Amino acid sequence: MWRAFAAFLVLTLAGLNGMIASAGDTCTQNSPDSLFGYIFTLPLNLLGIGLLCWKPTRWAVIIATVIPVLLALPYTRIAIDLASGTPACTILTGDPSWAMSGEETGFAIGWGLSALIFWMGLAYALSGGYRPAHDTEQ
Repeated sequence: MWRAFAAFLVLTLAGLNGMIASAGDTCTQNSPDSLFGYIFTLPLNLLGIGLLCWKPTRWAVIIATVIPVLLALPYTRIAIDLASGTPACTILTGDPSWAMSGEETGFAIGWGLSALIFWMGLAYALSGGYRPAHDTEQ
């Protein structure tokens, strides 16, 4: 149960970082610097999912991920928008007149990996996660 609580804290921090990255940037001179937040979200997701997937119980996973799932939606949307060719500053400001900044590919990879790790890890944890071969405890 302590792993589920630790995973909740880490994944919530990752999700909050993802929300902060998508809010509050004005894209001064077509520079979407806040999207570099994936540098923190990616390792936090790896750590949180690692904690969540080690011998999980389904109810602990569900309870521990209710809030992180909601927080993961914005950065998942950012990853999809970036991968579809939307300029980063258009995503951040909502103004369709922005041109591509040249950083969209890197951002799409970073945020895409963050989202992929979260959603695939969540599915793996819900399916039973990792249990060593000698572990008979359910």
